[in-house]
Amino acid sequence: MNPFERHGITHLSASSLGLYRDQPAAWVCRYLLRVKDEAGPGAWRGTATEAGMDMYLFGQPENATKAMHLAFEERAAGVADDKTVKERQALPMFLTQARLALEGKGTPLTRQSKIKIEIPGLVVPIIGFSDWQWADVGRDLKTTWALPSNPKPEHIDQMAIYMEATGKPFELVYVTPKKHAIYPISQQQAAEGMARVRRGALAIQHMLGKVDSGEDALRLYTPDYSSFYWSAEMVLAANKVLEGAPA
Repeated sequence: MNPFERHGITHLSASSLGLYRDQPAAWVCRYLLRVKDEAGPGAWRGTATEAGMDMYLFGQPENATKAMHLAFEERAAGVADDKTVKERQALPMFLTQARLALEGKGTPLTRQSKIKIEIPGLVVPIIGFSDWQWADVGRDLKTTWALPSNPKPEHIDQMAIYMEATGKPFELVYVTPKKHAIYPISQQQAAEGMARVRRGALAIQHMLGKVDSGEDALRLYTPDYSSFYWSAEMVLAANKVLEGAPA
Protein backbone atom coordinates (compact mmCIF):
# COMPACT_ATOMS: atom_id res chain seq x y z
CA MET A 1 0.00 0.00 0.00
CA ASN A 2 1.45 3.37 -1.00
CA PRO A 3 1.67 6.10 1.65
CA PHE A 4 -1.19 8.13 0.20
CA GLU A 5 -3.52 5.14 0.05
CA ARG A 6 -2.61 4.22 3.63
CA HIS A 7 -3.80 7.65 4.74
CA GLY A 8 -6.85 7.76 2.48
CA ILE A 9 -5.59 10.42 0.06
CA THR A 10 -6.30 9.88 -3.63
CA HIS A 11 -4.69 12.97 -5.19
CA LEU A 12 -3.02 16.30 -4.52
CA SER A 13 -3.96 19.79 -5.73
CA ALA A 14 -2.29 23.19 -6.03
CA SER A 15 -4.15 24.40 -2.94
CA SER A 16 -3.13 21.40 -0.83
CA LEU A 17 0.49 21.80 -1.92
CA GLY A 18 0.40 25.49 -1.04
CA LEU A 19 -1.08 24.75 2.37
CA TYR A 20 1.60 22.15 3.13
CA ARG A 21 4.36 24.57 2.16
CA ASP A 22 2.96 27.47 4.23
CA GLN A 23 1.32 25.67 7.17
CA PRO A 24 2.18 21.95 7.35
CA ALA A 25 0.43 21.48 10.69
CA ALA A 26 -2.76 22.94 9.22
CA TRP A 27 -2.37 20.56 6.26
CA VAL A 28 -2.23 17.62 8.67
CA CYS A 29 -5.38 18.80 10.45
CA ARG A 30 -7.29 19.18 7.22
CA TYR A 31 -6.14 16.17 5.24
CA LEU A 32 -5.14 13.60 7.86
CA LEU A 33 -7.27 14.45 10.88
CA ARG A 34 -10.13 15.31 8.49
CA VAL A 35 -11.12 18.49 10.33
CA LYS A 36 -13.52 20.41 8.12
CA ASP A 37 -12.44 23.94 7.25
CA GLU A 38 -15.56 25.74 6.15
CA ALA A 39 -15.02 28.37 3.46
CA GLY A 40 -15.68 31.94 4.52
CA PRO A 41 -17.13 35.04 2.83
CA GLY A 42 -13.93 35.72 0.89
CA ALA A 43 -14.20 32.35 -0.84
CA TRP A 44 -17.94 32.87 -1.40
CA ARG A 45 -17.14 36.19 -3.10
CA GLY A 46 -14.76 34.51 -5.54
CA THR A 47 -17.24 31.77 -6.42
CA ALA A 48 -20.03 34.32 -6.87
CA THR A 49 -17.95 36.57 -9.12
CA GLU A 50 -17.08 33.58 -11.31
CA ALA A 51 -20.76 32.64 -11.54
CA GLY A 52 -21.61 36.13 -12.73
CA MET A 53 -18.78 36.12 -15.25
CA ASP A 54 -20.00 32.80 -16.65
CA MET A 55 -23.18 34.57 -17.70
CA TYR A 56 -21.24 37.33 -19.47
CA LEU A 57 -18.83 34.96 -21.17
CA PHE A 58 -21.45 32.49 -22.34
CA GLY A 59 -23.90 35.01 -23.78
CA GLN A 60 -26.35 35.66 -20.94
CA PRO A 61 -25.30 39.08 -19.59
CA GLU A 62 -28.84 39.85 -18.39
CA ASN A 63 -28.51 37.00 -15.87
CA ALA A 64 -25.04 37.90 -14.56
CA THR A 65 -26.02 39.87 -11.46
CA LYS A 66 -28.71 37.40 -10.45
CA ALA A 67 -26.37 34.43 -10.87
CA MET A 68 -23.70 36.19 -8.81
CA HIS A 69 -26.04 36.91 -5.89
CA LEU A 70 -27.58 33.44 -6.00
CA ALA A 71 -24.15 31.81 -5.85
CA PHE A 72 -23.18 33.95 -2.87
CA GLU A 73 -26.39 33.39 -0.92
CA GLU A 74 -26.30 29.64 -1.51
CA ARG A 75 -23.18 29.65 0.64
CA ALA A 76 -23.85 32.58 2.95
CA ALA A 77 -27.36 31.31 3.77
CA GLY A 78 -28.41 34.57 5.42
CA VAL A 79 -25.21 35.14 7.40
CA ALA A 80 -25.01 38.81 8.35
CA ASP A 81 -21.76 39.32 10.25
CA ASP A 82 -19.57 42.28 9.33
CA LYS A 83 -17.25 40.33 7.00
CA THR A 84 -20.11 38.76 5.09
CA VAL A 85 -21.99 42.05 4.75
CA LYS A 86 -18.82 43.72 3.43
CA GLU A 87 -18.34 41.03 0.80
CA ARG A 88 -22.01 40.99 -0.17
CA GLN A 89 -22.09 44.75 -0.72
CA ALA A 90 -18.91 44.71 -2.81
CA LEU A 91 -20.01 41.95 -5.18
CA PRO A 92 -21.28 44.25 -7.97
CA MET A 93 -17.94 46.10 -7.99
CA PHE A 94 -15.94 42.88 -8.22
CA LEU A 95 -18.14 41.71 -11.08
CA THR A 96 -17.73 45.02 -12.92
CA GLN A 97 -13.95 44.79 -12.75
CA ALA A 98 -13.99 41.14 -13.85
CA ARG A 99 -16.17 42.07 -16.83
CA LEU A 100 -13.81 44.89 -17.79
CA ALA A 101 -10.79 42.60 -17.47
CA LEU A 102 -12.29 39.95 -19.77
CA GLU A 103 -14.16 42.25 -22.13
CA GLY A 104 -13.71 41.27 -25.76
CA LYS A 105 -12.08 37.92 -24.97
CA GLY A 106 -14.84 35.92 -26.66
CA THR A 107 -16.68 32.81 -25.55
CA PRO A 108 -14.49 30.21 -23.81
CA LEU A 109 -14.31 26.63 -25.05
CA THR A 110 -14.48 25.22 -21.52
CA ARG A 111 -15.51 26.16 -17.99
CA GLN A 112 -14.07 24.42 -14.92
CA SER A 113 -12.35 21.77 -17.01
CA LYS A 114 -10.53 19.06 -15.09
CA ILE A 115 -6.74 19.18 -15.13
CA LYS A 116 -4.62 16.16 -14.24
CA ILE A 117 -0.86 15.62 -14.30
CA GLU A 118 1.44 12.81 -13.22
CA ILE A 119 4.84 13.50 -11.68
CA PRO A 120 7.65 10.92 -11.92
CA GLY A 121 8.09 9.26 -8.55
CA LEU A 122 4.77 10.50 -7.20
CA VAL A 123 2.21 7.73 -6.74
CA VAL A 124 -0.92 9.92 -6.94
CA PRO A 125 -1.92 12.50 -9.58
CA ILE A 126 -2.22 16.24 -9.11
CA ILE A 127 -5.71 17.42 -10.04
CA GLY A 128 -7.25 20.85 -10.57
CA PHE A 129 -10.02 22.66 -12.42
CA SER A 130 -9.27 25.64 -14.66
CA ASP A 131 -11.78 28.50 -14.72
CA TRP A 132 -11.90 29.15 -18.48
CA GLN A 133 -10.00 27.98 -21.52
CA TRP A 134 -9.99 29.39 -25.03
CA ALA A 135 -8.29 27.75 -28.00
CA ASP A 136 -5.03 29.61 -27.41
CA VAL A 137 -5.03 30.52 -23.71
CA GLY A 138 -6.49 29.73 -20.31
CA ARG A 139 -7.47 32.30 -17.71
CA ASP A 140 -8.12 31.99 -13.99
CA LEU A 141 -9.93 34.63 -11.95
CA LYS A 142 -8.71 35.73 -8.52
CA THR A 143 -10.71 38.21 -6.46
CA THR A 144 -8.88 40.21 -3.81
CA TRP A 145 -9.20 43.45 -1.87
CA ALA A 146 -5.61 44.48 -2.65
CA LEU A 147 -4.28 44.21 -6.19
CA PRO A 148 -0.86 42.48 -6.19
CA SER A 149 1.90 44.06 -8.24
CA ASN A 150 2.98 40.58 -9.35
CA PRO A 151 1.22 37.21 -9.46
CA LYS A 152 1.37 35.33 -6.17
CA PRO A 153 3.67 32.29 -6.08
CA GLU A 154 0.88 29.90 -5.08
CA HIS A 155 -1.16 31.09 -8.06
CA ILE A 156 1.84 30.72 -10.37
CA ASP A 157 2.18 27.12 -9.18
CA GLN A 158 -1.48 26.50 -10.00
CA MET A 159 -1.06 27.93 -13.50
CA ALA A 160 2.15 25.93 -13.97
CA ILE A 161 0.16 22.74 -13.37
CA TYR A 162 -2.44 23.83 -15.92
CA MET A 163 0.21 24.75 -18.47
CA GLU A 164 1.95 21.40 -17.96
CA ALA A 165 -1.32 19.56 -18.54
CA THR A 166 -2.63 21.52 -21.52
CA GLY A 167 0.48 22.79 -23.28
CA LYS A 168 -1.06 26.24 -23.61
CA PRO A 169 -0.28 29.56 -21.88
CA PHE A 170 -2.31 30.72 -18.91
CA GLU A 171 -3.06 34.13 -17.46
CA LEU A 172 -4.06 35.21 -13.96
CA VAL A 173 -6.85 37.77 -13.83
CA TYR A 174 -6.87 39.67 -10.53
CA VAL A 175 -9.80 41.92 -9.69
CA THR A 176 -10.53 44.21 -6.75
CA PRO A 177 -13.62 46.41 -6.29
CA LYS A 178 -11.80 49.24 -8.08
CA LYS A 179 -9.05 47.76 -10.26
CA HIS A 180 -8.03 44.76 -12.29
CA ALA A 181 -4.83 43.35 -13.78
CA ILE A 182 -3.94 40.46 -16.07
CA TYR A 183 -0.62 38.69 -15.57
CA PRO A 184 0.51 36.24 -18.28
CA ILE A 185 2.60 33.43 -16.80
CA SER A 186 5.95 33.12 -18.57
CA GLN A 187 7.61 29.84 -19.39
CA GLN A 188 10.28 30.60 -16.80
CA GLN A 189 7.67 31.27 -14.12
CA ALA A 190 5.90 28.05 -15.06
CA ALA A 191 9.16 26.05 -14.89
CA GLU A 192 9.96 27.49 -11.46
CA GLY A 193 6.39 26.79 -10.36
CA MET A 194 6.55 23.17 -11.50
CA ALA A 195 9.82 22.73 -9.62
CA ARG A 196 8.07 23.89 -6.44
CA VAL A 197 5.13 21.61 -7.18
CA ARG A 198 7.38 18.57 -7.64
CA ARG A 199 9.38 19.27 -4.49
CA GLY A 200 6.25 19.85 -2.43
CA ALA A 201 4.41 16.78 -3.70
CA LEU A 202 7.37 14.49 -3.06
CA ALA A 203 7.89 16.03 0.39
CA ILE A 204 4.28 15.17 1.31
CA GLN A 205 4.77 11.64 0.00
CA HIS A 206 7.95 11.24 2.03
CA MET A 207 6.29 12.55 5.20
CA LEU A 208 3.28 10.24 4.79
CA GLY A 209 5.60 7.28 4.47
CA LYS A 210 7.16 8.09 7.84
CA VAL A 211 4.03 8.48 9.99
CA ASP A 212 1.41 6.04 11.18
CA SER A 213 -1.44 8.50 11.72
CA GLY A 214 -2.53 12.12 11.58
CA GLU A 215 -1.75 12.45 15.29
CA ASP A 216 1.76 11.16 14.65
CA ALA A 217 2.23 13.59 11.76
CA LEU A 218 0.96 16.60 13.70
CA ARG A 219 3.60 16.07 16.37
CA LEU A 220 6.27 16.76 13.75
CA TYR A 221 5.23 20.40 13.47
CA THR A 222 4.65 23.49 15.59
CA PRO A 223 1.28 25.03 14.64
CA ASP A 224 1.10 28.75 13.94
CA TYR A 225 -2.43 29.52 15.06
CA SER A 226 -2.09 33.18 14.06
CA SER A 227 -2.35 32.19 10.39
CA PHE A 228 -5.69 32.68 8.65
CA TYR A 229 -5.54 29.03 7.63
CA TRP A 230 -6.50 27.97 11.15
CA SER A 231 -10.21 27.74 11.94
CA ALA A 232 -11.45 27.40 15.52
CA GLU A 233 -12.27 23.74 14.84
CA MET A 234 -8.76 23.06 13.56
CA VAL A 235 -7.15 24.73 16.58
CA LEU A 236 -9.30 22.66 18.93
CA ALA A 237 -8.43 19.40 17.17
CA ALA A 238 -4.71 20.21 17.11
CA ASN A 239 -4.65 21.12 20.80
CA LYS A 240 -6.33 17.85 21.73
CA VAL A 241 -3.57 15.95 19.96
CA LEU A 242 -0.66 18.06 21.14
CA GLU A 243 -1.85 18.22 24.74
CA GLY A 244 -2.07 14.45 24.87
CA ALA A 245 -5.84 13.99 24.86
CA PRO A 246 -7.47 11.81 22.19
CA ALA A 247 -8.51 13.79 19.11
